[in-house]
Amino acid sequence: MGRVWFDDYPEVGLDFSSFKIIPEIIQIDTYDDVNTLSLISTSTDAGFSTPVENNSKDLNGLITELGNYEIEMATSSGGFYSKKIDIISHNTLIVFNKIDYDFELRRLDDEGNRIENSDEELLSQTFVSVDQINIQFFELDGHDLENDGNSCDDIIWEVEGVTDDDGTVDEVDNGQQDVYAFTPNPINRPTQRPVTARNESIRYNVNATILGLRRVFELEQDQIDILRQEYIDFATNFQPGRDNAYLDNGNWNVGNYDYIITESNDNHFDAIYNAIVNNWTSRGYTDNIVVSSAYRNPRRNPGAQNSRHLRGLALDIYPEGGVNLQRWLDLRASGNDININGLSITAHCDRSGTFVDNNCSIANHIHVQWQDIG
Repeated sequence: MGRVWFDDYPEVGLDFSSFKIIPEIIQIDTYDDVNTLSLISTSTDAGFSTPVENNSKDLNGLITELGNYEIEMATSSGGFYSKKIDIISHNTLIVFNKIDYDFELRRLDDEGNRIENSDEELLSQTFVSVDQINIQFFELDGHDLENDGNSCDDIIWEVEGVTDDDGTVDEVDNGQQDVYAFTPNPINRPTQRPVTARNESIRYNVNATILGLRRVFELEQDQIDILRQEYIDFATNFQPGRDNAYLDNGNWNVGNYDYIITESNDNHFDAIYNAIVNNWTSRGYTDNIVVSSAYRNPRRNPGAQNSRHLRGLALDIYPEGGVNLQRWLDLRASGNDININGLSITAHCDRSGTFVDNNCSIANHIHVQWQDIG
């Protein structure tokens, strides 16, 4: 570098080689630490990516062309943030100003109340495909977007299916800036039957990102809703709610799950079976009553789509000690002679799904069915 001499003091000079060039500083506010950035020229689409350390990046030697750029930032939480900047100097320093801020995602019911988990059920995470899912952006510890000059309009929402068969979602315009609403739209639903395996759960990750800070809400069907989803997939007339499911690993469950579904107001299998046995023994029989079928889930049931077995309202039985016409008639009578408050119960001679009450000698089981009354 040269020297500048002062006329009055020729022996004094300034050595420019000792001067530091002050960079052009671009400050960008974020809510998270920035790990990498990408710069793409809006005029040429040329660009590059580079790691970021200590929330700053010196662009000296990286920029060949000045002008308008799109900067995309990837953050520690897995989020992203982009904006346009003007670079007017090759000697530019980008500083990311991390602002203290945090939020969480909550699931709301249709009335706007938070869905809480219990010790036994992750109710906030489970669903069926006809549900509207409402995810709320909830600020923590007194943080306020508006104080930082931002708003809920700046939130970037994304929903990702965990597998290809989870499909996409249909957004719902609910008029609320802080609540993202949608209905699931899974594809390739398994309807082959009969099968003995459980269906896979439908799963989604709901992502919300604001100024690079990303939070994820995981949705995954539990066993009850995987079972309920089968009724939706088969478009059965009866569409059960969660309160129609009962934990039952016993004789009444010929399905693929640890639960049975019943359209009745309770699980009546025990009471009905015990009443049949009592009536049977009162007629002098000592052999056991064998259950050949009770509850079956839709994919386990090869027969009628709206069978009472799918609705938890039927029991198929036969006597262990062999059959003849009189034993069929007595077993049918044992099923018909039941009085349980609130239930109408009937029994029929049945041959492979067809009632044969006029010719019980050809039956291969007794079909007992019930429904709520009153």
